[in-house]
Amino acid sequence: MMLVTIFSFIGVEAWSGAAWFGYGLLASLVVVLALSSYRWLLLYLFGGMAYWFTVELIQNILAGRPMLMELSSWHRYIIAMGISWLPLAAWVLYRALRYDDVSQTVSQQRELEAARYIEHTPVYDDNYQPRFR
Repeated sequence: MMLVTIFSFIGVEAWSGAAWFGYGLLASLVVVLALSSYRWLLLYLFGGMAYWFTVELIQNILAGRPMLMELSSWHRYIIAMGISWLPLAAWVLYRALRYDDVSQTVSQQRELEAARYIEHTPVYDDNYQPRFR
């Protein structure tokens, strides 16, 4: 009964034969991919779908804002994609600040750790023969 409700919501009764064939082919390819050794590709597929769902959600939130109502849908999508890239930009900035060429605290910490080590020359036996001359 639930399947009939889902199909009536989608409007399956109006599908043509080509639509049935296309969606059936798509569903069978996803099943074949899930059963193959390349099932990790489905993670990219579902990850992309989740990302675009997030962009759609942000765009719909922006559409409800009174000051952004006069913007076109295209502009709201661009703003939503920019907002969705903010966590990525924050992560890249965080990773960049961990390297010593950007962060002074990391370079100072590494200098302190290097000062703890005592340099020495190895002591060899009298019979030591270097491997390469």
